Amino acid sequence: MRYFKPRNLLLVLALVLALVLLAVIVLRYRTENHLQSLVKALPKGIDVSLQDIDYTHLEEGRARWRLVAQQVERQSASGVLGLVGPQLSFYDEQGAVKGFLKADKGDVSDDYKLVILRGDVVLKNSAGYTLYTDSIDYDHTTQRAITDAHVRMIGDGVHLEGTGLVFYLKQERLQLQANVKGSLDSKQLE
Repeated sequence: MRYFKPRNLLLVLALVLALVLLAVIVLRYRTENHLQSLVKALPKGIDVSLQDIDYTHLEEGRARWRLVAQQVERQSASGVLGLVGPQLSFYDEQGAVKGFLKADKGDVSDDYKLVILRGDVVLKNSAGYTLYTDSIDYDHTTQRAITDAHVRMIGDGVHLEGTGLVFYLKQERLQLQANVKGSLDSKQLE
């Protein structure tokens, strides 16, 4: 007797097609569960979470600033961006690095005008000055950086310390608020 009659062949093909269809459904169901588990793993109130960010902001074809961070999360209710390990470089009109800052953590408002940095904040400028503090808040509208924390500034024979700071970005003027101490090394100033 022949087992591969046309009727049996159609039955085998139908069975193979059913198995393939079942495998596709199982794989698709598994993928959806995996995606759902990833979404559920996000902290509540976070609508975007990115790892290992390297973003360069361009204006008129020129780099203006570059953000590198270990993690960025956007809070859905407020729109605030939470940063872990942010490092920010600023560029002048010719594309040369004008300044650099880093911190352990930071928050950026939804309109990108308010920046709050916390934990081991370091700011360096191209003139060779470095500022150290535990926290600093920057308001782009007023072009001011403010902190109530202890501040230390070092560079080119100058060492300043104090509590509290207001930095006026446009005027490039720094004002220490209290407990100010400083020293000058005249040999390095020459």
